[in-house]
Amino acid sequence: MSIVCDSVSIAGLRATHFQQLQAYVKDVEDAGWYYGNREQFRARHSELKAWLDGVVEHVDQHGVVIPKKKVR
Repeated sequence: MSIVCDSVSIAGLRATHFQQLQAYVKDVEDAGWYYGNREQFRARHSELKAWLDGVVEHVDQHGVVIPKKKVR
């Protein structure tokens, strides 16, 4: 049986978490490294970068609050 995963929780994180990830993305671009198939890596990289940029843009808006992580 398959389990569909179409969302990822960001609860408990802050905008700075995503800005740190952006720094990692930039480091990869600046260094020019990749692993596996270069074209596939670059395609994934572009998709991740676009997603991450959208998250940062959204969480940086006035009034946007990321909820605290629920304690189990």
